Amino acid sequence: MPVAHLIRFKTSKSADIQTQLRAYVERELDRKPPRGFLSSRILAATDGKSVAFYTEWDDAETLDDTRDSAPWEACMDLNDIHADGRDETTYEIS
Repeated sequence: MPVAHLIRFKTSKSADIQTQLRAYVERELDRKPPRGFLSSRILAATDGKSVAFYTEWDDAETLDDTRDSAPWEACMDLNDIHADGRDETTYEIS
């Protein structure tokens, strides 16, 4: 079953996180999409206090495979430097 994964970064440095996420999308997801990847969006809150990274996948297994990859982990680690907090939720797409 297809899934959507949403990561929300609470931050006062919204531009820094957006830059890191755009670089990850361009280098990893656009150039050589991982197996099962469907789409992504970077969402910036209108109040400038958070950034969300939304991705869609064929299934939870393909998402988990990517989340275990070095590029994904490096991107999340860099974003955590600029974030005051982070939460993640995975949804089934029905």
